[in-house]
Amino acid sequence: MATARRERYRKQTREEAKAVALTQLAEAGTAGISVNAIAKAMGMTGPALYRYFTGRDELLTELITDAYRDLAEATAQAVAEAAPADRFRALAHAIRDWAKEQPDRYLLIYGTPVPGYQAPPETTEIAARLMRTILDACATLDGAHAEQPGEPGEPVTDLEAELARHLEGAGPWAPGPTSDGELKGRALRTWTRLHGVISLDVQGQFTGMGFDPSVLFEAEVEALIRGA
Repeated sequence: MATARRERYRKQTREEAKAVALTQLAEAGTAGISVNAIAKAMGMTGPALYRYFTGRDELLTELITDAYRDLAEATAQAVAEAAPADRFRALAHAIRDWAKEQPDRYLLIYGTPVPGYQAPPETTEIAARLMRTILDACATLDGAHAEQPGEPGEPVTDLEAELARHLEGAGPWAPGPTSDGELKGRALRTWTRLHGVISLDVQGQFTGMGFDPSVLFEAEVEALIRGA
């Protein structure tokens, strides 16, 4: 019984510390995260909090892992609930919605790398789950938008063919079946182009340009669906 109480208290303390760290993140970015400052905000001493986290890097790992896990779960759920023909759009909008609702956490995982911080293997494994969702969404897209009899498809350029060959043996990117180079190329372009628009939007880079970034995002999604 006493052990169970101690474990509950430990979990509560760690969760409270992470909540305070997220506030620091919103106020000053990753540079503002301080274990001693967190302890002070919680009414603890720095050494006392170090019994729950060995240092800032362990705390950052918790925040990054939580963020990747939340995003991976949100996208997986959105794709699972969508009809096959709508799964790619569901994926794209789930990523953007999550980023717009939680910009600080989004930039924590897709913004400027934290100097001196090395992500542990479990972080990469969770990020791979998201890539698996992207690969699967691209695969269903290929099936849903396959060429109709008598309708020629878009020609594959030499550079696209070279990219597919280059990616054939790349990885492993994600758990599950190995994907061919062409599908990997499509998933990679999806990942880079969606995050390109989302990252610029989240950072306010479109401010003052006189247009709605959501329209640009929708245009990118439709272009990716067409394979453009």
